[in-house]
Amino acid sequence: MTDSSSSSSSGFIVPEGYSSQWRDVALVQRRSHTQVYTASRYGRRFLLKALTPEAAALTDYRLQQEHEFQLGVRLVHPNIAATYSLEEIGGVGRCIVQEWIDGMTLKEWRQTKPSKAARERVFFQLLDALEYIHSLQLVHHDLKADNILITRNGFNVKLIDFGLSATDDTLSPVSNDPRKDIEALHKLFPDICPKGRFANISALRKTLNRRSRLLRILPLFVSAILLVVAITLFYVSWHERQLEQQRFEAMNTQIDAYIGQKRMQLLEILNRRDSYDRTNPADMAAYSAACEEYGRVSQQCSAQRDSLTALYDESDPLREQFWQIWLHREVDLNNEFAKALTAKLH
Repeated sequence: MTDSSSSSSSGFIVPEGYSSQWRDVALVQRRSHTQVYTASRYGRRFLLKALTPEAAALTDYRLQQEHEFQLGVRLVHPNIAATYSLEEIGGVGRCIVQEWIDGMTLKEWRQTKPSKAARERVFFQLLDALEYIHSLQLVHHDLKADNILITRNGFNVKLIDFGLSATDDTLSPVSNDPRKDIEALHKLFPDICPKGRFANISALRKTLNRRSRLLRILPLFVSAILLVVAITLFYVSWHERQLEQQRFEAMNTQIDAYIGQKRMQLLEILNRRDSYDRTNPADMAAYSAACEEYGRVSQQCSAQRDSLTALYDESDPLREQFWQIWLHREVDLNNEFAKALTAKLH
């Protein structure tokens, strides 16, 4: 009994689609001198880059295709699309066989509004890839959003098309200056990559590391300043409360001294008035003067109270406290005088 599957020599069943022949070849893109296909082999999908029929007939373009393959096959990095082989494929011609990436361009990925952390992760993966190719004395030459793919599974960077723009657009050699890639990197990530003439990725990383350290230190520095300000404000507030308390205690002492002085004056008036002969006109005149003097003492007491109260702002709660203390003591003084007067009259 047979089935549609074939068996391997090891006894494992090999799927029908697991074939060394190219299948499902489909054109996905055409450029000025190249055509890009997708195809399957061994149950896996690949990207095929072939020259157009017109370019394939020209030696210069075939040499450039070989050069691109030789460049790509040297690059082995997790953030660079892998190049596997250069081979003739029926119906397509000679092709560079590359890794097929299930992903989207950097431009498309940005439209999904990724977070700042996600953008930084993509940026540093791209930085790793560039540092790797620069270490091989190579420059990308065409770093742009369409040549940076982001995988749908994991959102990892895959850099593609090394020097392909130079191959497609011109036959003249291009500058092998890594600063061109760094300048392009700033245009792609202006919020992450600082602007400047960096000689290499290492110099750029130093600047990024310094900025990162500064950003880590800055919150601590701001927190320290806020703590110092808070402590200062607390101390100033505490010191003001202490001064206010001292002033309040001094005012209380002044109240006590003033009330005591007036108490003695009123008692003296009371003693004098008690000794007057009510039938003697001269004594009666002195009696009236003593009563007037009592009124003046009371007015002076009230004036002193109002004067001292005015030292406080109307919104100051101590104003009311001071007023109540003075009023209480003034009432006590008047009551004391009234009792003494009543005792003498009886």
